[in-house]
Amino acid sequence: MAGHEKQLIAFPVHPGVTPLDVVGPLTVLRNLSGTPYRTVVVGERIAPTETDTRMRVVPAATFAEVPRPYAVVVPGGGAATLSAMEDEALLGYVRSTAGTAELVGSTGAGALVLAAAGVLEGRRAAVHWAYADLLESRGVTYAPERWVADGRFLTAAGGSAGIDMMLALLARLKSRSAATLAQLFMEYDPEPPFGPSDRSGDGELARLLRTSPAADRRRPARAEELIRMPAATGGERTIAVVLYPGLTLLDLVGPLQVLTELERFAPQYRTVVVAARIEPMATDVGAEVVPDQTFAQVPHPYAIVVPGGRGGTIRSMSDPEVRGYVRAAAASAAIVGSVCTGSLILASVGLLAGRPATTNWFFSGVLRPFGAHYHRKRWVEHGNVIMSAGVSAGIDMALYLAARLTDEATARRVQRAIDYDPQPPFGGIDWGHVPLLPRAMRGAVGLAAPVIAARPMWVSRVERRSRRDSTRAAVP
Repeated sequence: MAGHEKQLIAFPVHPGVTPLDVVGPLTVLRNLSGTPYRTVVVGERIAPTETDTRMRVVPAATFAEVPRPYAVVVPGGGAATLSAMEDEALLGYVRSTAGTAELVGSTGAGALVLAAAGVLEGRRAAVHWAYADLLESRGVTYAPERWVADGRFLTAAGGSAGIDMMLALLARLKSRSAATLAQLFMEYDPEPPFGPSDRSGDGELARLLRTSPAADRRRPARAEELIRMPAATGGERTIAVVLYPGLTLLDLVGPLQVLTELERFAPQYRTVVVAARIEPMATDVGAEVVPDQTFAQVPHPYAIVVPGGRGGTIRSMSDPEVRGYVRAAAASAAIVGSVCTGSLILASVGLLAGRPATTNWFFSGVLRPFGAHYHRKRWVEHGNVIMSAGVSAGIDMALYLAARLTDEATARRVQRAIDYDPQPPFGGIDWGHVPLLPRAMRGAVGLAAPVIAARPMWVSRVERRSRRDSTRAAVP
């Protein structure tokens, strides 16, 4: 990597990192094609690293392999950031790279790590609101804005602030049109269901956020416990978020961050990431992630959420393990959800026929062969099925779902805890004036819809025939 390090934008991760602080910015910057820049997730070693959810992330390179990146952006990690402020390997890397990097940044509580490394003294910086006083105690002026530029230093608050900041950076590194196109690809047109977040001081919540993670990983559920977690037991209710190779990681991370935070206020819920096997899986942003449980360990979740993607999702529409799990889990789940093109997986197993539905705007035509009726809304609810539009819409939908599972006051507190107060730098998406290129791309996907749908529909016919044959064979 040494020959290209000047063009790398490095995201150093640490134990307890907040996935949304990493994945939101990475999703924006994946649109840097055609420029000399690319992103890389780095760590002290290449090994699965715990996050503040029940999912682990695997760095693509070590600190030693990327010693002089063009830019370094430090993500936060909630309560774990306080430990990161004493991590000498991390602090040494930040000090070293900050000395030569063209840009130095942070997201969420990451500004505390920059401050602990001694590179922010005397500057203005944004940070997750719960850590403002800690930042100022390090000689840094807290900025209440969602993100702040102070010379070559770019710092963002929590939640989606990293997305807002990176859209502005993408416009700077490439062009404003590239940034607005990236916003369209992400369908980053936020509609928080309860309006803007209240970022005024809340000492009690701040202390809670700074002293304990939302997901208690010290309390792993045994397989036999996971099996008995449906709502009918009246006990712990499991929410399973499905992971499969090649998905859009923000589709998974957005709802995961919201629903994990819900556990802090409603401990009867437990959100896990499930996959066919517990192993690193590739995603759209170049970072591999590791699930918490297998499909077999969580056969009957209280709720299931299926993220989307592009090629990985199309392949999964015909994957017997993914299809089998989604169909079986949905049969007993109280809530069946999807994000972005995850609705295509629901449709491919026959769950959306005759229903109103939504998906990523570019893939809306693929719903039609399965008998679903597309609506361009942030989320669509029909019976026990709830679907969100593209990528970032999963955050809005998850907040709505948090209110449905508890109440609006609790969902508002979750929103405040994750510091979700989206403010896209170029405003929302102007759906009435979408440029020709993305409209042509959408049209091409629509023309390809019968081809995309053909294989999963054939698989469905084979599965139905197999079930009929099995039933007949069982009859004496």
